[in-house]
Amino acid sequence: MEKDIPSKNTYIRLLGYLKPYWYKSVIILILAALSTYIAVLPIQILGIAVDEIKIADKYLKNAQTDRDDAVLPDKTHAYEQKSAIPLSKPLLTASQYVHTNWFQGYNATLVTLLFLAVSFILMNAVSGSIMVVHGFISSSLGQRLTYDLRNQLYGHIQRLPLAYFENNKTGTIMSRLMNDVNALEQAIVGPIITFITDMFKFGWIIYFCVRLDWQLTSIALIVCPFISLCTYNFGKRIRRAFRSLRDKTAELNSLVQDNISGIKVIAGFAKETEELERFQKRNYENFGLNIRILRLASTLRPVIDFITEIGAVVVICLGGYKVLQGQLSVGTFVIFFPYLQMMYGPITGLTRFYNQVQRAIVSTERIFEVLDTPSDIKDSPDAIDLPQVNGVVEFRHVNFMYNQDTEVLTDINITARPGQMIAMVGPSGSGKTTLTKLIPRFYDPTKGDIYIDGHDIKRIKLHSLRKQIAMVLQDPFLFNDTIKANIAYARSDAPDKEIKSAAIAANAHDFIVTLPNGYDSMIGERGVKLSGGQKQRIAIARAILANPRILILDEATSSVDTETEQLIQKAIYRLVENRTTFVIAHRLSTILHADSIVVLDKGRIVETGLHNELLANGGLYKKLFEMQFSTQEKTKPEIFGTEIEKAEDDVVQGKVIDLNGLA
Repeated sequence: MEKDIPSKNTYIRLLGYLKPYWYKSVIILILAALSTYIAVLPIQILGIAVDEIKIADKYLKNAQTDRDDAVLPDKTHAYEQKSAIPLSKPLLTASQYVHTNWFQGYNATLVTLLFLAVSFILMNAVSGSIMVVHGFISSSLGQRLTYDLRNQLYGHIQRLPLAYFENNKTGTIMSRLMNDVNALEQAIVGPIITFITDMFKFGWIIYFCVRLDWQLTSIALIVCPFISLCTYNFGKRIRRAFRSLRDKTAELNSLVQDNISGIKVIAGFAKETEELERFQKRNYENFGLNIRILRLASTLRPVIDFITEIGAVVVICLGGYKVLQGQLSVGTFVIFFPYLQMMYGPITGLTRFYNQVQRAIVSTERIFEVLDTPSDIKDSPDAIDLPQVNGVVEFRHVNFMYNQDTEVLTDINITARPGQMIAMVGPSGSGKTTLTKLIPRFYDPTKGDIYIDGHDIKRIKLHSLRKQIAMVLQDPFLFNDTIKANIAYARSDAPDKEIKSAAIAANAHDFIVTLPNGYDSMIGERGVKLSGGQKQRIAIARAILANPRILILDEATSSVDTETEQLIQKAIYRLVENRTTFVIAHRLSTILHADSIVVLDKGRIVETGLHNELLANGGLYKKLFEMQFSTQEKTKPEIFGTEIEKAEDDVVQGKVIDLNGLA
């Protein structure tokens, strides 16, 4: 059985976002109370008018029956005896004053009715004007709350550890940031304003109804507990359905996002039909949940209406009886029935509001789930800004595991000095990429420490640490923007001259100027308009412009042609010059120039040395080298003496060797 959702605590937490705008909240409450008070008064004017006409009619009948004895009844006395309308005395007193001082020659009843009509119009105009101001302020506050919440959510997502993004689909995260916040906005801007207004109106109506006739009011309120019970029971079921719907919507978003991103793969394998079937299945699940919610909502409203109609019928019967018995004036009864409808209106409106709140609560909980996800990687209280570094990087007895069961790195000890290139080689899954992710603190070691120029990176502010590190990945990410903006991403204030110089150094300038708009050319989502080699050179230009002291390089030349590879290699040589560089090596051409080669196997360092030394040792490195070399040349040469030179010549000639992925 699904556990009920603690919506009360969630809603209280949501209301906490009002604290910075408490003064606006107070103004909204005051305006709502004032506007609803004035809004319920015009109905009393109708009752006063009915009683006034009734008295005038009685006077005319008396005059026709006995003209000599006909005397107009004392209106004030009549209202005190027969009418409990709160506005009757002040309005009639005012109308008599107007008649006596300004319109003495006119019929008193006509003057009173005209005065009541003008009062009716003015009250509605004043109430409407206040509601306009109330609506402006309320809408602004509602939009501000969602604006703040979305900013906070996005900022928190930016600080979450990589593990969160590896364990959650992009579509799910986007659904919470966009769909859930939008649903929350729809529940705040409209329904909350309506709810506050309705509750004030309900309070004023109860107040006036009690003054009119407390017995009828008590009978009318008997149905309220039944309405509340139905609303609560239906609301629990609707809330659960809304939560399931949100989860299914997030799954559907993830599926769409994956399919759009992988449309080339889908088309390449002719999987359009299968993907359509997957989408239809997920879409049908959403359809079913929506139908379930609509059925629940459609059932609730008629039940509530039926209960309120029972209350209305009882009030009509009892109220009519009291009028016939002379216990209630006709005008009072005329007022009471519209007030009864207005009283039930907020109650039935509460059911609609409750449903909207359930949708919002589900969305809010999904948002708070993200906000409550702790960021394991954060600045310590004593963190300092890292000054400009020389680039000494030390791994001291570093262990790392993604979970408690699997250790990925064990007792890693590496020292990289300024200007050195450290190449990491090993079979797939040996921990090369994980090791490089520890340097910018995408993850923290489970044991051991990492130092940069003698500073423990856990005691360095993340921003200042990562500003001195640049990464060029095997699959570089480019934004859907211009080439210029992508190169200048690390330094958005960089002048055009430096951007161009970086592109030249990365061997990217020549192809950039051939594009229709040159550096201002849009490259599409993830750089889809560029080739793999072109994207790689843009990423290298970005790193060159950033001018980091520490560079992490995941070579990406295995999938490009020989000519492009040579251009990228030249750009890489310029990039790594005078920097501390960590290379996840895929090609022998990089390894030959490395100052130190670290061979990893199952998370441990099994060999360290130069290319020639490692070949001479006859360990895992030699095995990887021979296997790749034999695959490339269809033979398995003896890697001794002149054979090493032959292998190096092969590299220069474009016969590249991939050292990863084999054990």
